[in-house]
Amino acid sequence: MHCILFYKYHPLTDDKNLLETYRKATEDLCIALNLNGRILIGLSKNGEGINGTLAGSKNDLDAYVDCMLGKDCCSDIAQKRDAVNTFRQTSKLFFDGLNVPELLLDSPNDFKWSSYSNNDNDDDQWFPDLNIKIVKEIISTGGVLSNISTSETSVGYLTPREWHEEIKSLVEKKQSKRNASDDDDDDVDTVLIDVRNHKECQIGSFAPGISLDPNTKTFAQFPKWVKDHAGTDEASPSNDSTANPNTAAAPLSLNNKRILMYCTGGVRCEKASAFVRQMVPQNKGIYHLKGGIHKYLEEFGSNNESQFVGKNFVFDRRGALNANDCGKESDNSGKSATAIIGKCMYCKNPHDTFSPENICTVCREPVLCCNKCKLDLGEKQLCSGPEFHCEEHFHLASCYFTNLNGFSVDDLNKQLEELNAHLDPLLALKKKGKQRRKSIRKQINKVEALRKNLLENGPSYRSCLAATVCRHCGSSSCDKKCWGFHGGNKAQLNKLTTGSNANNDCTDLFKSKKRMRTPSNQRPSKVQKREKDLSEIQALQLHQTPSQHRASTGLKCPPPVIRKLSSSVKGRWCGQTLRQVLTAEFGLKHERIEQLLAAGLIQVNNETQQRSDRLLQNGDNISRIVHWHEPPVSVPSTITVTKHRVSELLGEGSSAESFIYVIDKPATIPIYPAGPFYANSLLSMVEAQECLPPKSLIPCHRLDRCTSGVLLCTNTSSAASLVQRHLKGKELKKLYLARVKGKFPTKEAEFRITNVGCASLGWNDDILEISAPISVQLEDSSQIDMLKRFVCPDGKPSISRFRALSYDSNSDLSIVAACPISGRGHQLRLHLQLLGFPIHNDVEYGGRMDGEKKKQLLTTSIDAILSAASLAEENSNCLRDDSVVSSEESANAIKLCCCCSDGRVGVESSYKDFQLLGAGQAIDLHSAKYCIDSANEHKPLFVTELPKWAASSEAGLNWLN
Repeated sequence: MHCILFYKYHPLTDDKNLLETYRKATEDLCIALNLNGRILIGLSKNGEGINGTLAGSKNDLDAYVDCMLGKDCCSDIAQKRDAVNTFRQTSKLFFDGLNVPELLLDSPNDFKWSSYSNNDNDDDQWFPDLNIKIVKEIISTGGVLSNISTSETSVGYLTPREWHEEIKSLVEKKQSKRNASDDDDDDVDTVLIDVRNHKECQIGSFAPGISLDPNTKTFAQFPKWVKDHAGTDEASPSNDSTANPNTAAAPLSLNNKRILMYCTGGVRCEKASAFVRQMVPQNKGIYHLKGGIHKYLEEFGSNNESQFVGKNFVFDRRGALNANDCGKESDNSGKSATAIIGKCMYCKNPHDTFSPENICTVCREPVLCCNKCKLDLGEKQLCSGPEFHCEEHFHLASCYFTNLNGFSVDDLNKQLEELNAHLDPLLALKKKGKQRRKSIRKQINKVEALRKNLLENGPSYRSCLAATVCRHCGSSSCDKKCWGFHGGNKAQLNKLTTGSNANNDCTDLFKSKKRMRTPSNQRPSKVQKREKDLSEIQALQLHQTPSQHRASTGLKCPPPVIRKLSSSVKGRWCGQTLRQVLTAEFGLKHERIEQLLAAGLIQVNNETQQRSDRLLQNGDNISRIVHWHEPPVSVPSTITVTKHRVSELLGEGSSAESFIYVIDKPATIPIYPAGPFYANSLLSMVEAQECLPPKSLIPCHRLDRCTSGVLLCTNTSSAASLVQRHLKGKELKKLYLARVKGKFPTKEAEFRITNVGCASLGWNDDILEISAPISVQLEDSSQIDMLKRFVCPDGKPSISRFRALSYDSNSDLSIVAACPISGRGHQLRLHLQLLGFPIHNDVEYGGRMDGEKKKQLLTTSIDAILSAASLAEENSNCLRDDSVVSSEESANAIKLCCCCSDGRVGVESSYKDFQLLGAGQAIDLHSAKYCIDSANEHKPLFVTELPKWAASSEAGLNWLN
């Protein structure tokens, strides 16, 4: 039995249906050759390729290798020769259609061979099945390195011989300095980096003690490690006090260093080295081992001078290979065949064998544990079997267990005490500790539930507990060998279907794989909040049509009401005082906070607070009682809405009571109740106008507050899911109109912009297409609401198309048809700014607003708020929810209201300009029409009336996609 590893970065296609042709041909070839294993095929035009590991007989693997090298098949079996020829023909036609060279590996050296010398492992256990699939990345990074093209790989190779000399020289330099009692390694300008994950580094590495272990769990974490060390001034060793002792301290900086990198087979180093070149432009050379550890051991594994020590971790059921297992032939000599650098997690004695059943009970990572410690754990723990904890979760070894059936109430109490003690420090980590907090809270809830049932029902309750099942495969009779991709769901299912408990275990398997989760809108917390919101809407009469409280100026400004605003304490607030949070998060000054406290208008957990130095904890709830003035919006007396039955429009089954509401959204109006807007939100007004219950409409897509045009909503969640699925269809068409500053080019010859940064441009007749990745960051980390979008290489791919429709030389404004091919927030606005044609009135993205017009709008808005407040005061009618706010609290809130007591100055200090219609609240961007994919012969078309500034462009509304 033999195994091969191989990869190649090569242009393919981003059309999944087209790539399926090549995937199916590859699968048919491997089946014909009796091969098992895994092959990943990258879904990308120029950033991925193929990455595979296959196991089978030597002759069958030789046939596959010859095929991928473009050679004729030499198999004696006609069926296998026919399969190879069929694949070659399909492959050639496929790549000819793509107009790129055929994917062939360059030489036999691109295949890494291995066998296995341990006779206790059956051959059929290496890979339980054949798994060939299309993926976004052939080495997953979560998209972080997806922008690296194939042209940036295959750079900086060192052959195994060259690598051997490099490592040998580096070890000698380090040793000579140590012999000279010189601990300063700054003048040794070579850095050796192991690109593999920590579990791989634990059992084998080049030059232990010199090689750097980034201590990652997944390759997706490696780019962050590089960023953290690209130009740091101080050493940054691992924060984990239980880190592998073979993990060397981090270098002062990767800057101005000669960097050597290695991994298992070379595929990770290709992109890792390209990324390091981007992040560390000042370097003395960046190189990586061609073919990885595997290829090195083929040449030097049986050599006593081999610089690799330990075992080479592999992602199949062999777990790891000795040096003599690499290559087509075995040789039982060699230093790395016997040297052990791994250590048992518990006793710290030498141990370097990962067992499938020895995995962390918290995160499922493999754990090094010797047989003696495994037996000891089984005796000490009260679980049905030993449970293990990796380095990251070793601090939970006495309080976090999957199987709790054997623990008494006292044991559970101790676990709860320890779990809560571990939870407290995580509260200060904000977002960084979110997932860890979630894991511990989930365990706390599990322990508390069992403890409660044992107290109420006694020990007899244990007989009611379901049998413990495997967290991975869902079987109660799992043999603990299902972990990892090489566990193989097919093999596990086959085993279950032939076993004595086939029916029950198969049912367990399918149930466990199907994730059952209560829909978010049906969870108790959501239901409770909904009921509270509906009660408030009714009590404060916030269910208003557009014409209610609308003045002759077209501004709608409801009268003020008394509201109790509540906010749960966020992770970043924990440990801060009430005053600190009210100042930093709510913008209240110290003097103002003391006034509100004295008036009893600030509460924590529904208890009135007198002191501002109270420390906030997780689970606290802050409430403020306020005199609520809602800013005005510009709205017609009736919002245009058309209603369509979903089943008739889309040609698919849906409830007879499910409808699509096509709303012609005016600018200035936010879709949802948010910030200072409630009655003046679009959904609230449309629901009241169409006689729908409050909070019944569900938007199917986004539309900015400052943008007008088509908005699709439904009245049921099932209809919303259906419509959103159609909105993601390939036949979706959407067209926007924008009025921009300057004369927009009608053809490529008129385009004068030469520098668009990381964006790329293309022309198709009179249509300009721009591809510019968009990222979202906090403009100021201290201001959570200051989200800023900008174009940068690390952003998400974003493509827009534009066509010039008209130009007015008097105003120097052009009307442009626009189509966002992707759907990023603010995409059209940002792309037009990048092209040098910002949208008129869009002050956030380079547009300008007339100063006199801005002043007039601000004055009109402030007058509307003051007029509404004055009218409410005359009528002595300020609504409040009696069940939430008392009459005394209501009177104090009105007394301390800045808008009521300070007049115009108070309004200006309480709201931002854009909330008062004074800065970019209505930009010249209009969603003109949508056409969505459906089963009907005639695709549904949704069109709205054009705004006045775009009325002359109606004849030019042709689709751009």
